Amino acid sequence: MSAVVTTQDPDVIAADHHDGLPFDRGTHDRLLRMPPLRGSRLAHPAVIATAEASALEQQLAEARATIAEQRDRIAYLESLSMTDELTGLLNRRGFFSHFRREIAAARRQRAKGNGAKGNGAGGGVLVIIDLDGFKRINDTHGHMAGDAYLRQVARLLVGSVREEDVVARLGGDEFALLLTKTDAACGDLRARQIAVAAGRRCVRWNDADLPIRFSFGVQPYGADDREEEVVRLADSRMYRDKAGRRPRPAGRKAGAPTGQRGANRRTTA
Repeated sequence: MSAVVTTQDPDVIAADHHDGLPFDRGTHDRLLRMPPLRGSRLAHPAVIATAEASALEQQLAEARATIAEQRDRIAYLESLSMTDELTGLLNRRGFFSHFRREIAAARRQRAKGNGAKGNGAGGGVLVIIDLDGFKRINDTHGHMAGDAYLRQVARLLVGSVREEDVVARLGGDEFALLLTKTDAACGDLRARQIAVAAGRRCVRWNDADLPIRFSFGVQPYGADDREEEVVRLADSRMYRDKAGRRPRPAGRKAGAPTGQRGANRRTTA
């Protein structure tokens, strides 16, 4: 005959107690339904989801910061490839990149009916500038003086144009101005005013005053033009201006041809 154990059995009562506390069946069942322990904390599903979401947000923030840093780095490297280190102006590559965009913008404006054929509302004027006597400055005062001279000319040109205009150093002692949304007459007048203002300035080097002198050529551009041809025409006019500014050799008859310097020349007499 089997024994019957009642709830008054001392052994059963002792088994239903833990550390001397009465046994609670509801608490016991809830504990059984809890996830297993991870370390010293309960890994409840809601806690795990919150922690994972927080980690993902942190990783996403770090990824965005890395992408932004890489974009800034790329932009910096691109600016270096298009900027003249000595003067801080656009270099030849940066100039032609900007000039192509200017002509493309003129074409778009004409397509919308906002510009006339040739040099319209979307066009402008290119000014090619070549310093006079720069080689003599280098030969007499040294290349540090020449560098200081170039930087001063760059500052003068930047201060002489509008914010929307473009100033570039094409190489050596040759500079370029893009006077945007300007017709040929206004562009030529503006170039002459800049030349006159520059002629009143000097670059102080040690005990010497080095006057700023340059020759220039002006060529309008518009939607129908190509940047290389515009530069060639402005360059040709600049050479004619420089030839007319040189002292005529003794014994040469008036009107006698002086010849034209090659287009690949990059230093002035």
